[in-house]
Amino acid sequence: MVARILIIGAGILLVSACGGAGTAGSGEGGLYGIVRVAPATPVCKIGTSCSRPARDFSIVFVRNRRSVATATTDKHGRYRVKLPRGRYSVRALRRSTLPKSGLRPRIASVPSGRFARADFTFDPGIR
Repeated sequence: MVARILIIGAGILLVSACGGAGTAGSGEGGLYGIVRVAPATPVCKIGTSCSRPARDFSIVFVRNRRSVATATTDKHGRYRVKLPRGRYSVRALRRSTLPKSGLRPRIASVPSGRFARADFTFDPGIR
């Protein structure tokens, strides 16, 4: 009788643990990637990169004209941000000097229940 109760109890714990694991991670998602500055210098030399990682660089994710989240890059230009599924306008906190410069792309989409890669390039407007 005691063995039967233990088996039933273990079965209930196992089923509840499996159910919890499936629902906990299913709604979490967001974006990750790299932000680069290009051009990084006013004059680019042949044979060297004209871009660099955007270190300690903040990008803002906007939905329905409201700032939803801000992500700041590490020393390698990498970022990661949790966001609900949907489409977001993306902008840099830092301003550029020319009208057509700035952060590209300006739109990013988050899929349901997972993280997607979205890389950005910031044109500071130097020429």
